[in-house]
Amino acid sequence: MQKNTEKMERLLNAGLLLLMEHLPDSISMDDIAAKAGVTKPMVYYYFGSKLGYYQQLVEYVEDSMQEMLEDCFKTDISFREFLRKVIEKRIILLINHPEISNAVQIMVTRKTVGGASSRDRIIAVFTRFQSVFNRAVSNGEIREDAELHLVMALVNSLLDGALRMHGKEFFDDKQPAFLAEMLIRQVFDGIGTGKRS
Repeated sequence: MQKNTEKMERLLNAGLLLLMEHLPDSISMDDIAAKAGVTKPMVYYYFGSKLGYYQQLVEYVEDSMQEMLEDCFKTDISFREFLRKVIEKRIILLINHPEISNAVQIMVTRKTVGGASSRDRIIAVFTRFQSVFNRAVSNGEIREDAELHLVMALVNSLLDGALRMHGKEFFDDKQPAFLAEMLIRQVFDGIGTGKRS
């Protein structure tokens, strides 16, 4: 079973690397097999079809995000501190696994990837933040008209914009905690009330 899991991961990682260079619709099963160094029938053996492959790829990215964010959830934390931790984790992911960070950006901006539902699944990961966000609204930490999805879109846009403008080196040269705090200040300029919880 372990070998099967390793082979599936190798195939999924090949797809993530291909998404760094190509649009999902232009990636063929031949491309995936070649990138993974296997035969095309092996891709079909593990995933059944191109749709099956992309369904597993979306699930793989979703699981990676869930795992990354798991330790950010603490009941006694302010939304500002919570978001700072989330941003720091996203920066670390961007530095160490830019292919997953890129896939998140693709999946959140497209309803489907390769025919597999993507946007709703990735957004559902960030919807887990809703209770922390609601508490921040009720205690006056953030404005009542702030929207969680827009806040997360802003965070993702800032990270993606910095990557596209300055390259991965921009993130390599700075401490993730420093960058997270810089982004938090920008986000809270828009949603904060100035009150401390």
